[in-house]
Amino acid sequence: MGNRHGSFSRHQPADSEEKSTSRFRVAASTGRFARLWIAVSVVTATVVTASCAIAQPAPTNSGAESANWETDVELDPMAAIAPVSHRWSTTEFSASGHWLRLNGGLTQQMLDFQNRQTDKERHLLHHRRQSGSTSPAVVVGGQARLSFLAATTNTENKFPYLGRFPTDFSGKTATDARMLQANAHATAYVAPTVSVHGELLFSDVFSFGDFKQGSLQVRQAYALIGDLDVSPFYFYLGKKHVGFGDFSTLSPFTQAVTWHYFAALAEGVGIGYHDRRWDLTAAAINGGRGIRLNDSPERGKLNNLAANATWHAGDCATHSVQLGVGFLLGTIYDGFSAEHLDANQFGSDYNSGWNVNGRIDKGRLSLAGEFVSTTHPWPVTGALVSAYRTEAAYWIDRRTCPQYVSVSWSAGDQGSDGSEFEFNRQLVIGYFRHLNGHCSVSAEYVRSSGFAPLIDITTVSDRDVVQDSLVLGMTLVI
Repeated sequence: MGNRHGSFSRHQPADSEEKSTSRFRVAASTGRFARLWIAVSVVTATVVTASCAIAQPAPTNSGAESANWETDVELDPMAAIAPVSHRWSTTEFSASGHWLRLNGGLTQQMLDFQNRQTDKERHLLHHRRQSGSTSPAVVVGGQARLSFLAATTNTENKFPYLGRFPTDFSGKTATDARMLQANAHATAYVAPTVSVHGELLFSDVFSFGDFKQGSLQVRQAYALIGDLDVSPFYFYLGKKHVGFGDFSTLSPFTQAVTWHYFAALAEGVGIGYHDRRWDLTAAAINGGRGIRLNDSPERGKLNNLAANATWHAGDCATHSVQLGVGFLLGTIYDGFSAEHLDANQFGSDYNSGWNVNGRIDKGRLSLAGEFVSTTHPWPVTGALVSAYRTEAAYWIDRRTCPQYVSVSWSAGDQGSDGSEFEFNRQLVIGYFRHLNGHCSVSAEYVRSSGFAPLIDITTVSDRDVVQDSLVLGMTLVI
């Protein structure tokens, strides 16, 4: 998935043509895509109904003793609340007798792009505790996310969908089929209280021309010290998603605008606390320009800080409440030029970020929301940078063959009222379905409004751009 900082990291020249003012043309385009999305959803539902029945793993005989190379490992119970984390296979296979293993449930949780971006380390703590093993072991796995996109825009050469580079397309129509991401992990349980987790990622929509990211990169690599049977506290050191905010989404495949604007990845050291009601984290982050959001005035010191707190009530997917707050001391919105690729460009002072988020699950309905903002105006635009999302999902089936429909409205603002660079807005209407414990499919209609890229934002932006997209997705996990 592209991102606000990555997907607009290439210069987009200003359009010399006049803005399109035909509302009828936009409405007609929207109608065609809406009808196409509905048709694809119906066809998908029809085709996969039979697949779901035959593709589920055969039930095991509860009276028979499990073989020594296969065990069912219960993962973090709160993970089932997340739509895309539900019903993945938790059967663990050992390829070498004992120490080398596969676990689809853990792999999906650790590599998932849609849910729990900021505190995935707790899944490792739960998996180690519930596996019951104290011997050294390595769990490996992989994920592939396949995507097809068809889109139209009302403005020549301007495509504001945040999941792609805008320079990937030209004209007023676009079609695109690709392996959006392929990532793999290796998690080594070195000792009862020590784990090491690493993630290798391939993605040509995360790529930069330079500075720490490319088509193939080590996305995360950190050590984790903790044992939930001994203490609710744990420690980590290394490169990981920063514990700030939530940044999940109820959409099955497309990220919300909040993630594009404010998700952070950095190196540092942190402490966490986890029990049935609370998740608390605090981290000291290496200084200077980080990856994505984080930034501080000087390199070579632990001079950036992050803190997060999440409260849970209810322990099942059909009855739960989650509320969270977060704070990040230094963000990228602190400089006087809209520059993202120069590793030596720091802001002269801190511009902090704060976050509030929540989610409610009741029966078949899930509701979620998040708001995040800087504490001071961005010098480039003279306005606060903020983003929010409001989302809902209705579960058609939570148990046999999980599937749901969802709607998400998210937006980012960084300019004064009426300015060309005031906003980026996104509507996503989606359908998600599991085929089996290792495969899911989705279909989305996405409407992207406003073209306000990070680079040269005050000169190339256009508030009247509208893109309508059909996004089909498939996720494979082993």
